Amino acid sequence: MLKRNKVGIFVAHEDDVILGVGGIIIQHLEKQDDVYITVCTDGRNSHKAVLDIKENPTPAEVAETRRKEFNRATKILGCKRENIFYLNTEDGTVRNNADIVRKQIKEIITKINPDIIYFHYSDAHPDHRAVSEIIKNILNYMEPFPQAYQFFIWTKKLSKDRPEVDEKNIPEIPKDAIEVNIRSELETKRKALYEMRSQILTHPYKNWQIQSKPILDKNFVDYFLRGEEIILRLK
Repeated sequence: MLKRNKVGIFVAHEDDVILGVGGIIIQHLEKQDDVYITVCTDGRNSHKAVLDIKENPTPAEVAETRRKEFNRATKILGCKRENIFYLNTEDGTVRNNADIVRKQIKEIITKINPDIIYFHYSDAHPDHRAVSEIIKNILNYMEPFPQAYQFFIWTKKLSKDRPEVDEKNIPEIPKDAIEVNIRSELETKRKALYEMRSQILTHPYKNWQIQSKPILDKNFVDYFLRGEEIILRLK
């Protein structure tokens, strides 16, 4: 009988889950693994940071909507609602609240005792870098050391002309990174990602203004729907 693993996924924002490891999550669930997801921020500032939109929707409306979208998206992936944890740190402030976030994550890790962990590779987004550093710090004290993998979001190809990321911190994907084939899971991942309407459409809701562009444009979305997910084993 195959061992049933506990899988902990730690991300800055809701959509990072689906983009970075949506297909991998489905594969774990198909093996009857228990998947736990921790979202560190409330995502409220995506429209303000990218498009300078502060009304229709307000940051509070963005946060509430993203939460609802993500609950629907993770249900499509097959995740249990009770296995999703929201830390509700304001989007863009993880580093400033690192001690609080670290404490919350340590409590979750103690509770679920994961065998496998997925988290951000340090990239061009400050929240991603902060979450990555926090998890690495926690891993240094974990015994036994779990299988730990980092996933990639903001690469050089995707970071150009993005106001919310820092081009000085764009990573190169290491040569020993692993390409995970998710073609069998791709359609389910696509359905889940398209539940994140606030991030991928220019007019996702009738009471929201029409945007000049989506938060995540077509090239960005297509990159994450190409049939592979890239992860790096932390040794």
